[in-house]
Amino acid sequence: KDRELEKYYLCVVHGRMTPSNGRLEDFLSKDEAKNQVTVHRSPVPGGRTAVTLYRTLAVRNGLSLMECELITGRTHQIRAHLASVGHSIVGDGKYGSEAVNDRFRRNYHLKHQLLHSWRMVFDERQLTAPLWPEFERILKEEHLWSIYTDLQKN
Repeated sequence: KDRELEKYYLCVVHGRMTPSNGRLEDFLSKDEAKNQVTVHRSPVPGGRTAVTLYRTLAVRNGLSLMECELITGRTHQIRAHLASVGHSIVGDGKYGSEAVNDRFRRNYHLKHQLLHSWRMVFDERQLTAPLWPEFERILKEEHLWSIYTDLQKN
């Protein structure tokens, strides 16, 4: 609540974000029965403010490797925010593109979304989590790996 913890996520989305770096600020309402959120551009009853900062790290083969920082931490926030602007996370069965997801299921046997909580910063300390093997393999085969390794050095 007081921004004592900074949370950063890596994800692969289809397409190219425009602008390549920015801020998504909207309102999210949740359908409890479907366990799904809807993004609204203006306030709605029961809606909560959601703020996501993003930066595009690389674009290759119609995919973008992105880093997202949660300013607020709402259910499905990154997934819903990116999908609402036409750039769903690869492998996301709830908010994603079925055509893109099918391609990744066929080519990589992907069973999960390519979204990874990779860095947390608090009290001037930083923790990073390694990518899971499937995510790493896809970054390598989609020619995004060198960008990730450069990011690790910073």
